[in-house]
Amino acid sequence: MNRKNVATVTLNPAIDHTIFVSTFTPNGLNRAEAVEYHIGGKGINVSKVLSKLGCSSVALGFLGRNALFFEEELNAVGIETDFVEVLGRTRTNIKVIDRSSSGCTEINEPGPFVDTASWENLVKKVTSWAGNCDYVVIAGSLPPGLPPDSYQLLIREVKKQGAKPVLDAEGEALKKGLEAVPFMIKPNIHELEGLIGKQLAGNKEEMLSVCQELLSTGISVVVISMGSEGSIYADKDGVFRVYPLSLEVKNTVGAGDAMVAGLIHGMIEGLQAERLAAFGAAVSACQIADDFGKLKQFAEEVRVERWV
Repeated sequence: MNRKNVATVTLNPAIDHTIFVSTFTPNGLNRAEAVEYHIGGKGINVSKVLSKLGCSSVALGFLGRNALFFEEELNAVGIETDFVEVLGRTRTNIKVIDRSSSGCTEINEPGPFVDTASWENLVKKVTSWAGNCDYVVIAGSLPPGLPPDSYQLLIREVKKQGAKPVLDAEGEALKKGLEAVPFMIKPNIHELEGLIGKQLAGNKEEMLSVCQELLSTGISVVVISMGSEGSIYADKDGVFRVYPLSLEVKNTVGAGDAMVAGLIHGMIEGLQAERLAAFGAAVSACQIADDFGKLKQFAEEVRVERWV
């Protein structure tokens, strides 16, 4: 087992079927202008972006028998794989991109059922790799068959091995996972609202309070992505408002996953606080613009404001 910078865990991967239309019409006929198929799932997306950044990772999770080609595609770009094969089919997630508004309509399938033996096998693999990685990204939805505290168990096992767990989830999986105190979390604003049980106006005082409350639980880094409004980065050194760049939007799919990859890569490179927040946003912008050649330019252009 070769040591890696990062292990990513995707318990419910997906074949991302992305359809581009000029203007999306609900309850009407829509004609596709272009169609793309990609291997996906939040952890897998993080590994793919880390590869573009020159950062080594291993991808773990469950794969149905219709998706064993995932391993070949990931291996082809230098990502090691260690998946558990399960009965049933890996899900297909449909994303409809409205080019007129840059909006995205998503339809996500539930995924294959995971039995106890497969889960125990996966836990052993994650535990083993956690002893050979600096960070372990645990991301996405839970497949049928796994209880809401599944991420909580993985986080505890990862911490025992000395790696830093990064959690990007929603709903009960996020709530239960926080009880194990991950190193970093990156909910989007809607996932955060679900966690705290109320809508957020997004103003400075409100967001400061939420970030500081989360940090007080022992989480080291809190990042809240807010779509076109940018993001908020918080750690022991302060809370920062990160403003979005003005971009030609090609595709917003995976923008949050790219931010996670950028933040982890930045941490490995020794970036801190303000520069780290800017770098994470820049990597996300590269994903949105579909142009990683502009990473240095974007990192210099991102505006970061210290709140505290």
